[in-house]
Amino acid sequence: MFPSPSHVNYLRNIAIFCGIVITSISITLFAFNLIKSNGYITAVGVNVGADFLAFYTGGTFYNQGILEHIYNLTPEFRFSEQLAYQQNLIGEDFKGHNPFLNPPFTAVFYAPLAKLPYLPAFILWQVLNFGLLICSVIMARRELVSLQALPTYQLVGCCFLFYPTFGWVLYGQATPIILLLYCLFFFTLRKGKDFRAGFYLGLLAFKPQLTILIVLVLLFKWRWKSLIGGSLSLCISLMIGFILAPEAMQKYIEVSPRFLDFLRLPNYPTWGIHSFFGFSSLLFDELSPQITNIVIYILSGGTILLLWLLWKNIRWQENQKIWDIAMAITFIWGLLISPHLFFYDLMLLLLPAAIVFNFLPWLIKHDPQIPLWIILTCIVCFIGKFHISLTNSFAEQFDLPKTYLQITTPIIFYMGYRLYCLARQISKSNQAVENISKPELS
Repeated sequence: MFPSPSHVNYLRNIAIFCGIVITSISITLFAFNLIKSNGYITAVGVNVGADFLAFYTGGTFYNQGILEHIYNLTPEFRFSEQLAYQQNLIGEDFKGHNPFLNPPFTAVFYAPLAKLPYLPAFILWQVLNFGLLICSVIMARRELVSLQALPTYQLVGCCFLFYPTFGWVLYGQATPIILLLYCLFFFTLRKGKDFRAGFYLGLLAFKPQLTILIVLVLLFKWRWKSLIGGSLSLCISLMIGFILAPEAMQKYIEVSPRFLDFLRLPNYPTWGIHSFFGFSSLLFDELSPQITNIVIYILSGGTILLLWLLWKNIRWQENQKIWDIAMAITFIWGLLISPHLFFYDLMLLLLPAAIVFNFLPWLIKHDPQIPLWIILTCIVCFIGKFHISLTNSFAEQFDLPKTYLQITTPIIFYMGYRLYCLARQISKSNQAVENISKPELS
């Protein structure tokens, strides 16, 4: 049954109210954190810029010509030279460690920022990223007709109603760069320019885990031009690394297979990982890491199978609505398969959200509960981080088993699953109608 306009307006008002509450709380916490900071150390004991410190470290080591030393790993899983540099930069009160784990070719691009003092470099970094976010919004608004009902500045404001966007601001991450590359890939692919789209996707060589499911879809549908374009940009990135920092590239190849072990260190903030890995490790690692691995393989393999079942019934861009929704599902589930998906990375859900919004009246007609799940997804992306963090503190206080049920990952997956059921049902119906309309062979 199609919801009445009053019900739609009611759900919209609920969404706006939840967004305003989340935004208000986020701004308040952010302001308090800065006002109560002591030098480069904020009120919660984290350095100003948080993860940007890692990028700044990589750029500095490259500028000093010692980038190969950045990957020197001790038996205790510490990058001692990075840690010494960061403590000297931030101050003796700095107790954390934000290691630079990106490939060496990314340090080349951080090098110009590292020539500035730390705080101006961080401010410039945030300004650049904000500009890239605006570029993504402008691109989405140009390509998705329904978004044109709102001016650009309001759409940018809507991005900040989603808490993970504030996560990017708080941590100084590179998420807007990834979002822009996602948008360039999707909208270029949507226009049938496969090679160029693949080239944009290959530029995510610094975070290849975020492309796994997308590449599999390109393989399923044998979009060979996209695969060639992606291979080309990947090779260019690697070539830059081997030309400008050959020793660092060799060192990175040796050390990088051990990076996944960082996610299981006792002091690692696993509570912030919102993926199949984070969900499984929080729930089963206390019992057995082997059980965790099995669950991760089952969830990832099952998701890949579902996606194959979806795409095998969809002809490439024959039905634009179904194709767009299928791509939105691919982006949503592709994030969950990534082992390291910290809560600020959920900002990448803005692209599938824009795709869904573009067809929202049509989606509601087929599934009236879609708005409710959109609202619920936004809420859990806000409370999910705090829920696990508080549960962890409670478990430590009362010496309880550290087994946690993370709510973010299953809700995001189910949101994708509702879209999946809808897209698969309609694509099957279209196929059945097509088969009936075909003349029988005598």
